Amino acid sequence: MLEFLRKRAQSFIIQAIVVMIALVFIFWGVGTNLMNRQEAAIVVDKEEINFQEFQQAYDQAYSRLAQQFGGTLPKGLAETLNIKQQVINQLVQEALLRQGGQEMGLMVSSNEIQKEVESMIQFQEDTGFSMERYKAILASNRLSPEKYEKSLSYELLGTKTVESIAAFSQSASDFEIKELYNLEKETVSVSFLVIDPETYQADIEINEQDLEQWYKDNGDSYKTEKQVKLTYLPFTFDDIGAKITIDEGSVDTYYDQHLTEYQIPEKRHARHILFKAGPDDSEETHQQQMQKAEEVLEKAKSGEEFAKLAELHSEGPTAVSGGDLGFFTQGQMVKPFDDAVFSMQVNEISGPVKTDFGYHLIKLEEIQLGHVQTKDEVQADIIAKLQLEQAKPIALQVANSAYEAIISSGSLKAYLDGQPDVKALTTDFFTMSTPPQGLTADPAFVETAFALKEKELSSLVETGDGYAIISATAVKEQQIPQLADVREAVESDYRGEKAVEKAKSEAEAIIAALGETGTTIASIGEAKGFTVEESGPLTKNDQDHQSSFPQTLVQEAFRLSASDPVVQEPGFVDQSYYVYQFGERKSPDTAMTEDEKNRYRELLLQIKQQQVLDAWIRNRQAEADITIHKSLENF
Repeated sequence: MLEFLRKRAQSFIIQAIVVMIALVFIFWGVGTNLMNRQEAAIVVDKEEINFQEFQQAYDQAYSRLAQQFGGTLPKGLAETLNIKQQVINQLVQEALLRQGGQEMGLMVSSNEIQKEVESMIQFQEDTGFSMERYKAILASNRLSPEKYEKSLSYELLGTKTVESIAAFSQSASDFEIKELYNLEKETVSVSFLVIDPETYQADIEINEQDLEQWYKDNGDSYKTEKQVKLTYLPFTFDDIGAKITIDEGSVDTYYDQHLTEYQIPEKRHARHILFKAGPDDSEETHQQQMQKAEEVLEKAKSGEEFAKLAELHSEGPTAVSGGDLGFFTQGQMVKPFDDAVFSMQVNEISGPVKTDFGYHLIKLEEIQLGHVQTKDEVQADIIAKLQLEQAKPIALQVANSAYEAIISSGSLKAYLDGQPDVKALTTDFFTMSTPPQGLTADPAFVETAFALKEKELSSLVETGDGYAIISATAVKEQQIPQLADVREAVESDYRGEKAVEKAKSEAEAIIAALGETGTTIASIGEAKGFTVEESGPLTKNDQDHQSSFPQTLVQEAFRLSASDPVVQEPGFVDQSYYVYQFGERKSPDTAMTEDEKNRYRELLLQIKQQQVLDAWIRNRQAEADITIHKSLENF
């Protein structure tokens, strides 16, 4: 049951529901690699899924995954995760759901489609659904309402099918609920010992021949970084801008046109005392926390210092600073809190303010009124902005002219010989990871510099600060140093690796010995000089893990039992090996609350519904006639 729970996040029902609600525009979007194919990419029982549909689904899946990595997918990850096969499975399963729904007699009415469209936030304006916005968004994606609503009807039909199949499981018995509760809340304890490779370091003897062979096998790890030595011409915006004079009239015009930039909003300084109670907490918890807030409020109103009360009673991270939140502008805090603070007077203390974090008592300490900075206050900033604005096109023009002159001269050296007033800058050798400060540390500059061959001239390089023309005076490629040059580091790494191997071997020997009748971890620990530790009660999902036994090994500890008491492989955590033996398993000490019972009932229903849906999909897929176009094999 628990293994099923761990895996359910990847289950089809979750994927299906996400696909059904994900909008937009999975079927009629324009693909990139395969959009002009006339054949079907996938055929599911005579229903054809064309290459445009496959390409769009692939692009959306790739994009969603890339967003989790900041917009760029790490090289090779798409292949490792096999996105292509996931998309094929998704499209096949969607088709099977639609077909199954049609066979069940399920339909999607035009009224249902209308309600779905009108509820979508992307088609909303201040007054609600906007037909003009709806048509405009569809038009910008080259979709007609008819085509889009047809695709939406497919999605809604799939959703209805999922719901209909899942409806076959509607009950969970009290016995099942209690069983799940016991499984989740039970504790296990283990006896364990830690084998630290560090203790074997001194015992490792170094044989010269072995060390040389080890270095031969691992020498790539000691390669020196590539180094470059440069001559370059900088054309920075700052240098060029400093030569540009900005008249007073331009400053006045800019200031008048950008007054909103110089508006300093009102700021308020407040303290608060938080009594935690989240949306998932019980009504009883909320009542208790509200009562605590009321009691502390009375103390504050009777004259006790608010900051001291915060230190004593607040359950938030600012308790140590007396609940001090510093200055903030309107809109920075969650809305109920924000509304309260910006309606208060200085030194006023609010009654309990409820947010998703709990109940807050708030004291307003100070108000900094909003104002507009004067022109004199911002004149230097305006001049710098106008100089930068005017310097950018001039810098590009000057840099281009210099580049053309260099090409005409035949080399950077020849150009410099003919232009005694032009001063080139030079660097000593440096690596990509430690570039000199200034322009040479700009990522575009560094990337270009290390792509150059010796004596090669770059094209015009645009950086964040301007432009540059770079020549690689000399290049030192990566190389494996002689052993003698890195011997100290190599010996240390060699000892470390051999010590780890020895520690692992010792751990495996202990596990083997524990398999013998009558042998205990305590007796082995005593014989070998290891300290045997006790984990204390371990729970599966402990959010506040206090035991010295590593949390990463807890799930494995729960796999042990009186009949199978010893771990099969030593655990490796923080560069040490762990050998552990089952102690005892205990049922929960506390009875299940009504809230917990309801939560477990809901969870069990979801599990059962998932199981029914999974079985239905597997059966349909086994019986279906599914054809995948051969070109997708190389996609």
